[in-house]
Amino acid sequence: MFRRPARALACLLLSATVATTGLTACGVGSQNDTGTTGTAEETSFEAALTAFTDQADVSDPREITGTSTAETVGDVTPAEGAGDAEPDLPVELTDADGHDVTIDDVSRIIPLDIYGTISRTLAGLGLRDNIVGRTVSSMEPSLSDLPVVTQGGHSINAEAVLNLDPSLVIVDGSIGPDEAISQLRDSGVSVVKINPDHSIDTVGDDISTLASVVGLSEVGDTLATRAEDEIDQAIEAIGDTAPGDPMRMAFLYARGDGGVFYILGSGDGTSDLIESLGGVDAAKEQGIGKASPANAEALAELNPEVIVMMSAGLESTGGLDGLLAKPGIAQTTAGERHRILSIPDSQALSFGPQSGEMLLTAAAALYQAE
Repeated sequence: MFRRPARALACLLLSATVATTGLTACGVGSQNDTGTTGTAEETSFEAALTAFTDQADVSDPREITGTSTAETVGDVTPAEGAGDAEPDLPVELTDADGHDVTIDDVSRIIPLDIYGTISRTLAGLGLRDNIVGRTVSSMEPSLSDLPVVTQGGHSINAEAVLNLDPSLVIVDGSIGPDEAISQLRDSGVSVVKINPDHSIDTVGDDISTLASVVGLSEVGDTLATRAEDEIDQAIEAIGDTAPGDPMRMAFLYARGDGGVFYILGSGDGTSDLIESLGGVDAAKEQGIGKASPANAEALAELNPEVIVMMSAGLESTGGLDGLLAKPGIAQTTAGERHRILSIPDSQALSFGPQSGEMLLTAAAALYQAE
C-alpha cells in the first residue's frame, strides 16, 4: 500500500501557482474535435477489478505484439452521501494566485484543466448537474452535450465562458492564458485558481482541496478515501500480474505527423503512471524530467520495450504505420515488436477519483492483450 501525506488543504490553496508545464506547451490532452469517445456511461472500479483478476494471465507479457488500447472509463459514481449533501457556503479562501475569493453560489460551475480531473471530481462530489461548460478534456459521457469553452486545444475563450453565466470557475495552472483568467475575474465571476500536486500519491489531497472550494469537505473526504483505496487495490492486483523483471516503458506525446513529438518525463506524471502499471520509466532512468524532443538518438538511448501513448495522439500520426515511420521508432524494441499501449487522452495522466479504474483498464491492455 502507498503511504500518502496527510491532507493539507490550506497549503494547497495558498501555494503559489505553478508555471504552465511542458505538457501544456505541447498541448497534452488537446483534441481537434469536441466530442467524447464512444462508451457506455456506466463503468465501475469493481467491474474493472473483477474483469482484471478473472482474466487469465499472460504467461509472458513480453511475448505480446501489436497495439493494445485501454478501454474507456465512463462517468464517475458519486461518493456515498453526495446526493444528500448541501454545500456549506459561503466559502472564503485565498487561491493559488493570491486572490481572496468568496464562493457563495455553486449552481453553475465551469471546470478548466487539461486533464479533465476537475470535472470528474466535481461529479464525484455530486455536482455533475452543476457543470455548465467544459474543456475538450472533460470527456465524460454525461457531459458530452455541454458547450466547450476552449479554443485551439486548451486556450480559454473568456467570451464563451461568460456567455454561460457561470457562478464559479475553477481553473488550475495547466490552462490559460492568464489574460483570459484575469478577464473572467474582472467581469465579477468568482474564479478560483487551485494548484493540485497532480500525482498518484496526492489524489486524496487534491480531491479534498477541490471539495473544500465548493463547500463539500465531508463528501470530499469520503471520495478521497474511496479513490485512495481503489488505487491501492488496483496496484496490488497489477503487481500480481506484472513480471518480476519490470518492462521498460516510455511515454511519447505526438500531435499530427509534423514536429510535435516528445518524450514525456517524470515531471509530467508519466513515472507515476508507468510505475503504477508495474513498469520502469525509461525516461526517468535517463534523467528526463520534462517533455524532451523524441529524436532518433534519444529513442535509441531509451530503447523501451513498450511505448505508451494517448489514443488521439497515436491516431494523429497515422496509427501504427505512421508512428513507425518516425525516425528511431522502428529501431527500438517496442518498435520492432509493434508494442504500443494506447490510453484514451482523458485517462492517461488524469490522477483523480477514478484513478484505480483507469490503472486497471490500462494494465488489462498492457498485460492481458489477446
